Amino acid sequence: MQSELAIAGATSPLLEPDSLPSAARSIAVSDLKSDRMAEIMRVISSSELRSKMRKRACSGDLRTADFDSQIQGLSEFGEAYLPLGETVTFAAQVLAKIRQVYRAKNFGSEEFRLYFHAMSKVMSGGRLPPVPSCVATISETGFWLTGPSGMGRTATLKRLAEILGKPFMVEGNHPAPRRMWITPILFLTYPTCGTRAGLLRDMRMRVLADIGTHATDSNALSDLERDDEEAAIALCTLLNVGLVVVDGAGWNCVNGHTQRIFSFLLKLRQFSGVPVLVSGTSAFMHSASYMGNIATNLFNGPGLHIGPPKPPVKKDDDGSVPKSQGVWTQMVSWLWKEGFLPKNCEMPAGLPEWLYEASMGRFRWLVQGFKALHIALLSNAELQKPGVLTESLVKHIFNATLQLHNGARIAISLMEGGPTGKGKLQFLKNLDHCSTADFSYAQVEDWLDEAILKRV
Repeated sequence: MQSELAIAGATSPLLEPDSLPSAARSIAVSDLKSDRMAEIMRVISSSELRSKMRKRACSGDLRTADFDSQIQGLSEFGEAYLPLGETVTFAAQVLAKIRQVYRAKNFGSEEFRLYFHAMSKVMSGGRLPPVPSCVATISETGFWLTGPSGMGRTATLKRLAEILGKPFMVEGNHPAPRRMWITPILFLTYPTCGTRAGLLRDMRMRVLADIGTHATDSNALSDLERDDEEAAIALCTLLNVGLVVVDGAGWNCVNGHTQRIFSFLLKLRQFSGVPVLVSGTSAFMHSASYMGNIATNLFNGPGLHIGPPKPPVKKDDDGSVPKSQGVWTQMVSWLWKEGFLPKNCEMPAGLPEWLYEASMGRFRWLVQGFKALHIALLSNAELQKPGVLTESLVKHIFNATLQLHNGARIAISLMEGGPTGKGKLQFLKNLDHCSTADFSYAQVEDWLDEAILKRV
């Protein structure tokens, strides 16, 4: 398989330790000459990272353009992303761990060099070699990201993936391989079938899509189709994967195979040193506690819970009319300015409070509804005048836009007063939209116990 995809220069001859020049003894993956590698290894400030992660809702300023151009310009609005402070900190921790692992993979070390080249034999059916000490001693490489559906977890990971970039080829000198792939991030989606075999199939397709060409053999990496987890681990090593992401895990993914997926991810991390990040809803990650030590050992690194922010609060400003404060208000103000409204069109003072109720504190629903609001404002210039845009009109626009999510919205409302027998079915149907705090109720634990036992 290796030759079919030209994975790495792992077939280059090894040098005996005594023949290595002293300068070669410290040739780490991080040292290989490449502008891309230099950028990945560069430590960037939190302010620069925040800027890199932010994504404008609309490209260009079309305030004076015609109506059709403005509507077309709003087509990108759903991709708007403004990172929270804790999100930037989490991303910085992930990037720091990737850099640490790349520095540790030193081809000047005979132990690591033998380990790396042995992986080509694993791809052909051999056994996994022991992980070298330079990699094994690195701790906290199991990251987790959780929260209710619609809070921006996938958007966060997509921004991180854009920062790290696509796979690229580097050239090295002995004792490093002559040519070698660097894959900063391997972004996988939790398999819809919920099995480890499905995850490995998705890994194969992702790798072929990233580094394959029109000349790639159709049977390349076929061992992954046969659920060969050791071949998958070897592949991640030979491709110098910096981070494996498994995103999109939800309550419906929890079944009797979930433990096998977790066990594979733990083995991948332990035998390759590659950091692993699992992103799932609060419902999915809560169910991970049923797996005992496997989940505890897998998620041994920093994590982040992205929950609904606190409702906007009003604060007097030098004796004037109280103004909304807080993260939610900052997000609403940013989205208002991201549209193409005239600069003299002021945002209604109560808009943050209206939208918090309308979108129930969920960022995805906020962005979806805000796009519809901008279209309404552009379609009817009368609404841009002071006092015309009212709370009832704003909520009507949001309710019409979010009507397909009414089931989830009702479930969230039911849980605000605590679980009741009346809301059991609605709650279980919309578990992914529930907050982590919702799973602290004894009644909810009973419901989950019953539901999980039916799936095992």
